[in-house]
Formats: sequence, structure tokens, C-alpha cells
Amino acid sequence: MAKRPDEIAELRVNGMIFRDWTAVQVENRITEWFPRFTFECTEFITVPTSWTALQFKPGDFVEVHLAGQQAVLGYVTERHVGYDAKNHGVRIVGVGKTFDLTNTSIYEQSGSYDNQSWRSFARAMIAPYGIGLKTVGAIDDTPFQNLHVQPGEIVAAAIERYARHRKIVVGSSPDGQLVALGDHAAVSTDALVEGRNILRANAVIRDESVYSKIFAMGQSNGSDAQWGDPVNKLIAEVPGKSTRNRPLVVMTDIADTKHGLQQRANLELNFTDGLSVEAHITVQGWVRPGGQLWKAGDYYRVYSPMLMLDHTLGCRCVVYEQSAGGTITTLEMVDPQHMNGKPNLRIGAL
Repeated sequence: MAKRPDEIAELRVNGMIFRDWTAVQVENRITEWFPRFTFECTEFITVPTSWTALQFKPGDFVEVHLAGQQAVLGYVTERHVGYDAKNHGVRIVGVGKTFDLTNTSIYEQSGSYDNQSWRSFARAMIAPYGIGLKTVGAIDDTPFQNLHVQPGEIVAAAIERYARHRKIVVGSSPDGQLVALGDHAAVSTDALVEGRNILRANAVIRDESVYSKIFAMGQSNGSDAQWGDPVNKLIAEVPGKSTRNRPLVVMTDIADTKHGLQQRANLELNFTDGLSVEAHITVQGWVRPGGQLWKAGDYYRVYSPMLMLDHTLGCRCVVYEQSAGGTITTLEMVDPQHMNGKPNLRIGAL
């Protein structure tokens, strides 16, 4: 049976388009460094008609399209093949373009970036790889007085180390760009409603990772104008939502100003308070009523009395799947605060 246009998955490799897959899984995470995908094709005939065409290999550049919309831009990393007298199967595994930043060493880009903003520094780090930087919301462009990277450091590690001191959440996009999430409004673009479009769901409301206060401790760089405790013993503080006495101390790993320490504490608050609510919601198909894919990074109104949820949540991760059982999307929803979105969380009585 022919598939509907909004349920067609395509791999575009070496100028060719491949559509006849028996299993598909594509995962995008707005708060992680790269997306992932797995495509499988099994043919139960002696000589598969597409076997010659499926000879692409690890390292090949790939575009993944779901329902005619780009879902991943990246590379094949693994090719698995198996066969016997009657069955032939191939599995293609790949990652987004930004994957290379997570296991590639800094070499030509090493050195000093003193008095530069994080945005300028990040662009310098990713430029040799042909990767762009997409920003969302207000990015803190306060310059770092001292910013230095050594040859051999992993690109992603260096970028994220300094991002933490500007309250920037680093992630990736379907079109192969690095994403920087600054402070932004969490505006709902669609709804996930119990009894209407939610096939199944589960949620957890937790307080094991929330704190009453979060402290960031570190130091700045001394000079002839400033020295001693005002430089060596910097402390920033932010209140959390725990009602118990639960302090958390974060020791910073770079020298920065009091502003940088405060932003580091604020980011830690996002990652702790922001994960106090987590819901996994599965819907039919890959597209919303308007025809657009459900996307990581978007905000959706979640109404589910059984989950005690009735507010806007952020989609941290989206997994698109297709198999003999059908075509579905699973969305991992969290408090917008976790994604630097303005919180709008209301929880029923616990």
C-alpha cells in the first residue's frame, strides 16, 4: 500500500533518493549537540531490486526528510548488512553535522580570545567545520576578560565551558547548525490534548534535583588594581524552589567576573528546577494539523488531567518513528525554564 505524503521518509545520498524503508527512527534534541537517525530496509526476495542502489557507506553526506521537511543534515556513520538465501537487510545509522564538534580537537583555533563575547568565540570555533550558529532569544554578549583555549581540547567542551558562564543552553538544529538558546518567551504553537491527539503519555513530577539555594563559587583574575579576597573568593547565589534546606554549590572552572558567576548559578537553576516536570507524549503521525513537523525547541500547550498537567511545556526532544505498527512521534516535554524559556508552570495538587 502506498504511503501518504506526510508519512514518507527519505534519505538523500549522493544525488539519489531512497524511500522504501521498513523501519525509521529520527531523534532531534534541542539541548544536545547533534541529532541521530536509523533507517532499515528488509527485502524478502532472492535478489533485492534496490540492493545495488543501497551501496552508500559511512562518511557519505546525507539529508533526511520526513513528510517533505528536513529533519537531519549530516553523515552516515554506520552501515549494517545481513543476508541469507531468502532475506536481505540493511541498516543505515547516522548523525547530524554538528556531531564532529563533540569528538574533534581544537588545533588551528587555539589561543587567546580575550575581550570577546561567547557568540564571537563560538563562531570562531565552528567556522573550520562549515557549521553556522543559530541564536534564539537574548544572548548574553558580555565579553570575557580572559578567554583561552589549548590545542587538543575538544571543540564542544570548550564552547560549552564558556557558555555556562553566560547562561546559554547549547544544542543543535535539523539543518546542521549549532543552536544557542538565550532567554526567550515560551510561546505555545500547538496543543497536546488528552482524548484528542495524545495516543499515550507518561509523566513524572520530582523534587530530588531541586534546591533551596544554588551557589556558584570561583575567582576572577587579579591585577594591580584588584587583588585579595574580592578577586579570589567570588560567590554568586540564586534561590531555588525547594522548601527544604537543600543548598547546592557549583565550583566554576574558569576565572570570570561576578556577572559570569551569577549567570553560571542561573543556568544551574534552569537544569535543576527545569527538570522537576518531564512528560513523554506520543501522537499519531509526524506532522501537526497545520502540516509542520512536531519539533524539538517548540512549545506546546499540554492538557492532560490524568497527568496533572495544564500549561505550556517545552519540547526538549522529538523522536519520529515508523514501522509495521504505524507512524508516530514521541515528544519529551519539560518545564520551559530548562530551555531558557520563560516559565509558565502550574501543577495541580500533589
